Formats: sequence, C-alpha cells, structure tokens
Amino acid sequence: MDLQVRQHTWCDKPVDRGGWIDGMSQIGLACRFSSSYSGQSSAVYRRVGEVLIGRFQLAGQTISPILHAAGHWASQEIRLLIIQSGSMSIEQKGDALHVRAGDVILTDPSFPFIESFGEPTRVSLMRMSKSSLHDRGFGYRFHRAFEPVPLCADVTLVRELVLNLTEHIGKASEALLARMSGQCLDLMNVILDKRGAVACRRSSSTIVLLAKQAIERRIGDASLDVPGVAAALNVSTSRLSRALKTEGLSAMRYAYALRVAHAGRLLADTPDIMIREVAERCGFLSAAHFSRVFKAHHGMTPRDFASHRASTASSTSHC
Repeated sequence: MDLQVRQHTWCDKPVDRGGWIDGMSQIGLACRFSSSYSGQSSAVYRRVGEVLIGRFQLAGQTISPILHAAGHWASQEIRLLIIQSGSMSIEQKGDALHVRAGDVILTDPSFPFIESFGEPTRVSLMRMSKSSLHDRGFGYRFHRAFEPVPLCADVTLVRELVLNLTEHIGKASEALLARMSGQCLDLMNVILDKRGAVACRRSSSTIVLLAKQAIERRIGDASLDVPGVAAALNVSTSRLSRALKTEGLSAMRYAYALRVAHAGRLLADTPDIMIREVAERCGFLSAAHFSRVFKAHHGMTPRDFASHRASTASSTSHC
C-alpha cells in the first residue's frame, strides 16, 4: 500500500489512485486508470486572477468532463491545453484527434469527450470562463468538443507565455501570477482567431475598456499612437475613435492624462528624481515636452510640484 500512495502527487501531496480520482473530480473531471498501468501521475493546480491554471503529468488513464457536477461550470468555460511532451488522443462520438508535443488545443467541456493518455505526457492547462472572453470582445463558437490551434509565430508566442505562467505556479507571487494571467487572457484573441472562430461584434463600451487597458500597458511608450492602439484591438482607427467619442474621450488625451497622473505620483514619491527620467518613464518625447504638458495640467512645473508635495508632506508629519 505504501508503494501505491507514492505513485501519484496531487498539489505536492502523495495520494493513491483513489485520492487522484477524487482530486480530478474536484476540478470537474472524471478519471479512469488502465488496470495494467503502474506509473506515476502528478498535478499542480491553482486559481490565479480570472483563470485556473495547472501542470499535469499523466499516463495510463482516460479523462472526461463531469458535465453536470454540482459546483462546476463546465458549460461556461473554455480550456486551453498545451502538450509539452508525450501525446494524447481526444475523441467525441467517433471524431478523434491525436495531439503531440508542442501542439495546442482548445476544448469546450460542455460537450462530452474522452481524453486518453497512454504514454507519460506533460500537459499545461489554462481554464477560462466564456464571460471573461466575452468581456474582452473575443468571439468563440464551438461546433464540437475540441479544436486544434494552427501554429504560427503569434500563436507560438502566446503558447510560450501560457507555459511560462503555468511553470511558475508556487514560485511567483499570487499577485504577479494574477497579472500574468490577465495578460494571457488579453491575448486569447490570437488563439481564437487562428482557429477560425467567428468574432462577435464588439460593443463600443467593450472597445473603450480594451483601449484603456492597452493604453495603460504602454504608458511609458513614447511611440504610442491611435493606429497602434487600434491594431492591438484588431479594429479600425475610425471604429476606435467612434467608440471613444461616445464616452467623450480620445485615445491620446486619455493617454496623456494617465501619463501626467503617473508622473505626479513619481514626483510625489521620489522628489529628487530627475525630470528627464520622469519624462522617459511616462512616455514623453522629451523633458521639455513633459514640462509643458505637466504645467498646463497642474499650473506649475514638475520641479515646483515635487517641492510643494515634499513641503506639504513634511509639515503634515510634524503636526
């Protein structure tokens, strides 16, 4: 019995086959072992931010989604699987696909299917809700349980980002993993578009939300412009401008407002910082350009602002 306990590891805890099957059921999967296989399986699994991520070593078993299990949201999620080594087969009513090392596959567990792992296989997994994709304006339409993702340079890069995320479970901080998972979600349109999904029409509010996120990520990029933001969202510049106009915004005015706000925080927190460095970190073309924009917004130069904030903080501390 002691040998069997050591055969499998679930989230760093040794378990027997029964414990492994229980662990799988807790994440909405039914597992069955081959009676002839006596190898080892392992799983590391965690929710970070809006997604669930995991690393698995699987062999000698078949896995299928538990479609109606209490507490699980199989019908409301999409799963991204990356085969790191080995291979697996996935089948739905006679429609089968063999997946090898390096391949990427999307599955929709609202359909019944069976995944089979004969040889030892390492798999990285990211589970995401359909609502999180919809909120980002990404379309998806599955007509069967699984879709292979054709590889190209962009898909390969996203694959590596997801692998990097799953490899750092238990190593990096929860806060950083959550931020990374959000970035991976933001890039899922690359995966979905490449498999031929039909994109839903994005509402203006969705485009505005995505535009704000794209601008915030590039706050220190002096080359940021409207065509670049539009390209990141896969919309035309006119569509982006119209969406922003509905909320009384323009992309570059919003970008400059964020830059000035960020610069104010830097000056308040580090009053001795060089003005040139603040300009560079906040995406301004030059220190002179930064000073003009900052003074127009605050009514004082960046150096005067830093001095004022420092004296205010000093007088407050002596009260």
